[in-house]
Amino acid sequence: MNVAPATPLLIVVGTAAASLIPAVLPQRRVRREGPALIAFAGLFAAAVMSLVMWGDRQIALGGGYRADRFSMLLNLVFIVAAAAALLLSYREPAGVDRRGEYTCLVLAATAGMMLVAGGGDLITIFLGIEILSVALYVLCALEVWRERSLESGLKYLIIGSVGSAILLYGLTFLFGATGTTDLTEIGAVLEQTSFGDEPLLVVAMALILAGLGFKVSAAPFHMWTPDVYEGAPSPITAFMATAVKAAAFAAFLRLFTGAMVALVDDWRVAVAVVAAIAVIVGNLGALLQSSYKRLLAYSSIAQAGYLLIGVAAGTIAGAEALLYYLLAYGAMTLAAFAILVAREREVEDGESIASLAGYARVQPVLGIVATVALLSLAGFPPLSGFLGKFLLFGAAVDADLTWLAVVGAVGSMISLAYYLRVIYVMWGGAPAAAGVPRKVLEVPAPIMMTAVTSAIVVVALVPGASLALDACRGAAEALLAP
Repeated sequence: MNVAPATPLLIVVGTAAASLIPAVLPQRRVRREGPALIAFAGLFAAAVMSLVMWGDRQIALGGGYRADRFSMLLNLVFIVAAAAALLLSYREPAGVDRRGEYTCLVLAATAGMMLVAGGGDLITIFLGIEILSVALYVLCALEVWRERSLESGLKYLIIGSVGSAILLYGLTFLFGATGTTDLTEIGAVLEQTSFGDEPLLVVAMALILAGLGFKVSAAPFHMWTPDVYEGAPSPITAFMATAVKAAAFAAFLRLFTGAMVALVDDWRVAVAVVAAIAVIVGNLGALLQSSYKRLLAYSSIAQAGYLLIGVAAGTIAGAEALLYYLLAYGAMTLAAFAILVAREREVEDGESIASLAGYARVQPVLGIVATVALLSLAGFPPLSGFLGKFLLFGAAVDADLTWLAVVGAVGSMISLAYYLRVIYVMWGGAPAAAGVPRKVLEVPAPIMMTAVTSAIVVVALVPGASLALDACRGAAEALLAP
């Protein structure tokens, strides 16, 4: 039972427990600042260990956990997203009175994500998904004085449980068809069989696709996303839109591009159809939104469709493109949410697009950050969002999915309509309705730092594409390592 390769995971688990200690101490400042400081120290240590352990695969926990380039790269994504969520949560009402519990739950969700990315068997992957899900059910409903927050937590609990049950059934059927839960052994068995030889595989693939479709909020499994995103505290929404989506796609890659790659010709079209539906539904739904938060929710659905293109390709190039776009998407989304977090603390209707009217002229730094993020989400060249989509569409064409690349390109053109609408309102829109407070407060330093850093990453991923793609290629190749 070797635990050394799981050191980053164990550090985050220990930090989650330690972050509860300041909550019982008498000093008010320690109770308020202690959990976050402990969390940042633990996340930094876990990030350093993930970098130190970058290399060939090491097995931990009896084969249930894999420490390889893939899991270490995803670890860094989760760690950065968790740190950003805690920075955006500075003076967040949901965490003021429950700072220890709030921080512990964010770190517990992060630990679950790390378990998913490093999962070496079906049980580990499912256990990681459940750990992160349970923590987020509570975080979504943590603002108990707000009806929409409670509604968000309840909806996420009910629909998330359904998604988890469907996924569990799918994993069970996959075990029944192969006789093992180990991903390497599953891959070896599937090399000797086909959907026609084993009908259970058809059911397993369909249920796993549906279950993970719920987790990545891809249409037609997206029905929970707009309401949950709107009702949850905004820093948690940003965390869900970045880290949770990354964890679910880590499971997609481990199972489809890794364990079930031998049957890629059998499941490729099914995944491609889900990707196309997500792109269409997400972009068309976003056109109708007056709430900036709901607009980003539908945008997230569309982005899940783009990311699924990398899964549908079923190749190393597709996985590499997915991972690169995941890095860009995380930075774009955090930058896009930063202006929302700042504005909703100033006015009562801060989630609406109308409340952003002229806001960029008053807060030009946040305005520039949001503009860069939204243009990149739309795939506007030469930003990293454009490069990521270009790589995804190229992988689709190479996999004889040219029609899917065309759907993605058309979806990107449609998305310009609602992204540019928000940009226009921020920089030159008409004032909001009479009676709405127009006050502007100084943006807290942690929020501004998160926003600016995220925008810098969005831009830097273009000149640094060679380095980033090398890391993503190494991570993708680790999926098929023996």
